[in-house]
Amino acid sequence: MSSMNLNAFFSDSYADARQKFLAACEARGAPVISYPHPLRGAEGEALFTDVARIGPEHADRVLVVESALHGVEGYTGSAIQIAALASSNAPQPPEGVALLLVHAINPWGFSWNRRFNEDNIDLNRHFLNWENPGKLDNPGYDDLASALVPREITPEAMAEADAVMERYKETHGKEVFRTAIKRGQYKHPDGLFYGGLKPSWSALTVERIAKEHLSEATWAGLIDIHTGLGPFGVGECLSGEAPDSDEGRRASSWYGHVAHTKSPKTDYAGSEASILDGYKRAAPWLVWTPVGLEFGTREEKVVRDAVRMDGWLHLYGSPEHPLSGKVKKNMLYAYYPAEPEWRAAIVERGLEVVRLGLAGLAAQERA
Repeated sequence: MSSMNLNAFFSDSYADARQKFLAACEARGAPVISYPHPLRGAEGEALFTDVARIGPEHADRVLVVESALHGVEGYTGSAIQIAALASSNAPQPPEGVALLLVHAINPWGFSWNRRFNEDNIDLNRHFLNWENPGKLDNPGYDDLASALVPREITPEAMAEADAVMERYKETHGKEVFRTAIKRGQYKHPDGLFYGGLKPSWSALTVERIAKEHLSEATWAGLIDIHTGLGPFGVGECLSGEAPDSDEGRRASSWYGHVAHTKSPKTDYAGSEASILDGYKRAAPWLVWTPVGLEFGTREEKVVRDAVRMDGWLHLYGSPEHPLSGKVKKNMLYAYYPAEPEWRAAIVERGLEVVRLGLAGLAAQERA
């Protein structure tokens, strides 16, 4: 894929990504419904979640492809969505199947180059059963909170905080350490991976999307696009269910190799109340096969430190802080690699996974 083609899909800002997405929808003849966000973006721009449909309006099988749940990761998801609309080998939904593109479900985080939303919520730990959320304690995070987001981000302060985390890992083990950080926490609203205690704008928008775009469907798939974990440029499908569950079996059947976060063999720490759960709760009448599509970027510590520094800027700094530019540059380096080979690989893999999802849904007609 030439660099010229790649440039047509990738963007330098949320506003640029939205403009390219809407232009691709218009060229493809895909109708768009836009949901305005109440806040403004980093450049003062209006923010929206835009939903485009390719295929029949009343399809009983719908594949949802979503970007920017973790805002800064939206550049990659947007590129795949634009490629699904505009590339020369764009996927074509089979008869009776529709492709629903949800562009920027967290537009505020996308615009501000944050992983979290306007309430500092990690939306992949956010989709609780609000009426009965269950036990939300995460004592491991409580022990690590001040080390994860230290008061200073000088090399000396970061090294001291790293030593605290390393001692915790040596004492409790790698798996306990990873779970303490990644499973989500609900006690430190200014900390990392905060799940929130009431529905956010994005959560309410997911409910609207389900009611307004999926009400006539019977079967649905979800591909929620992420970056930051795994080998450079490799896109791995993740299922939130056990491999021997009906949903887990369908995911493996559709996509081939799938990492099941509830399997003891996985290297991923399954989070609480993920977006995969969110869509299932928003549209319980559907038979769902949701997956996350995770693209590897940099080494784990590079990615984690970028989020920690961004957490520091949120908690102790401001957009006008002298280090703000460096922090945001680190976030882009960690979550949105500029290397052409990375970008070519994610477009190729992204379109492949979309095709597999469409084919999987089409096969359900004969199930």
